[in-house]
Amino acid sequence: METPIRFRNHISIVAERMVRGLVFLGALLAGNLSQNLPGLLEDAGHISENLPAFAAGLAGIFVLFLILVLWQVMIWSKTYISICENTLVIERNTMNRMKYTIAASSISNVNMEQNLFEMLIGTSKLKLDTNSLSTANKTDVQILLKTAQAEALKQHLMSMMHQDAPAPQPEAAKKAAAMPDAPASFDSHADFGDILAHGFFSISLFSLLILVLSIAGAVFSIREAIFSGSTEGLAGFLVSFLLIFGLFASSFWDIARGFIQYYNFRVRRLEDRLYIQYGLLRKVSYTVPVDKIQALKINQTLSARIGGRYMAEIINIGMGDEGNDRNSFLVLYCRKDTLLKRLSSLLPEFADSLELDVQRQPSRVWAVWLIPFGIAGLLLGFLSWSLYWFQILTAFWCIAAPLLMAGGCLLLMILRYLTCGCALKEDYVLAVNGYLGRRVTMAAYHQIQYVELKQNPLAMLLHLQKGRLHLLAGAGNQIHDLPYFSSKKIDFFRRRLLHSKEQRGYTNPINEKGEQA
Repeated sequence: METPIRFRNHISIVAERMVRGLVFLGALLAGNLSQNLPGLLEDAGHISENLPAFAAGLAGIFVLFLILVLWQVMIWSKTYISICENTLVIERNTMNRMKYTIAASSISNVNMEQNLFEMLIGTSKLKLDTNSLSTANKTDVQILLKTAQAEALKQHLMSMMHQDAPAPQPEAAKKAAAMPDAPASFDSHADFGDILAHGFFSISLFSLLILVLSIAGAVFSIREAIFSGSTEGLAGFLVSFLLIFGLFASSFWDIARGFIQYYNFRVRRLEDRLYIQYGLLRKVSYTVPVDKIQALKINQTLSARIGGRYMAEIINIGMGDEGNDRNSFLVLYCRKDTLLKRLSSLLPEFADSLELDVQRQPSRVWAVWLIPFGIAGLLLGFLSWSLYWFQILTAFWCIAAPLLMAGGCLLLMILRYLTCGCALKEDYVLAVNGYLGRRVTMAAYHQIQYVELKQNPLAMLLHLQKGRLHLLAGAGNQIHDLPYFSSKKIDFFRRRLLHSKEQRGYTNPINEKGEQA
């Protein structure tokens, strides 16, 4: 029987977990100072009256600080991590006891991460994710260790993930510590020019619009404050300026992080694993088993579509979760020939994703769209006429507003028709979505959790079908729309999907609206 490996997190985890508590204590301290300090400074003759309240507040905050520290130290001292016989056990023996057991075969991937504080003290965080849809939006287990120990544990866990191979002994894990976290040379290494190009083509049109509007709003507010010459509206000006600054900072960071987040981006395929590393202030290192990848996604923003650039992401548990949708890149924005070359070396299983014949939605889809559109237009016209009749709106707005709304909806329909489509092949399904930008999702049938097919009466009459693909991934990558396609292809789609599932012992993965699977 294998000897268990038992250890605890690094003690610095107490400091990291204290961050939120310190923010709360800082707010209490600021409130205490604002309430008592002015009295101490203005009325020096009555310091004896104000000082006790001020000191009592400081003492209370200090006691709360000690309680938080002692509580976190107790959690750290009572939490153990054990590895034995292809299982990972996290055990917490505090007042509320908890024992969490994970089979190595259920681990999707093991990632390493370092923030700035961890870089300074020489620790690293291991993040483990499992093949579980219920925890797809968060990291299942986080372990903080010294960097050398984290690397050794990572190698140990990765070897345990292969069910057909016995778990290595502790001595093997110690030897793995001397191995590099990833290969010395990489198949793709982004230089400064690649990072700049990626940052430019990843700019969101919405973020750019918000940035421009916030700058214009700030200029207008400052101009009004200067030329008004009044101090009565100073408080209102400061509030509005802070709101505008918040919008500006958010949109600016959304644009700027595309230029700095992927510093030193590099990736390599070695046997059945992908090694991905990048980061400056926050360094991350992914080791992803290829068989855990659910799908490949090819993205294009509007500028990338105009400039003929493509970016590739992989979809699996542990990448793109926790609200961060920008950490699953496989290939940064580049030209099509470069993308195909890199996919051929990194992920040949999906290398033909750009070469498949994607069929645009059937032209009869316009009937499905335009008939409801016409009915909605009549209702909107009647509403506008009513508003004009009761003299709520002028004739200009009663005509202009419906026309603008109808024109916008018609433009979106045209953009969707020109962009969207799908391809049902023997082993893969491709779903293409978007309006100004473009998003191609390529998933093998056996990686699809289930399919939801939808068909309204009009689509049924025109023999059209649409649906949704559900994958095992984070919330942002769980559901992928399957645009309208001919109902004649449903039987082929069903056969290929069921065949791939039956080969792996799964049940019927198709759910049609109104039918039991």
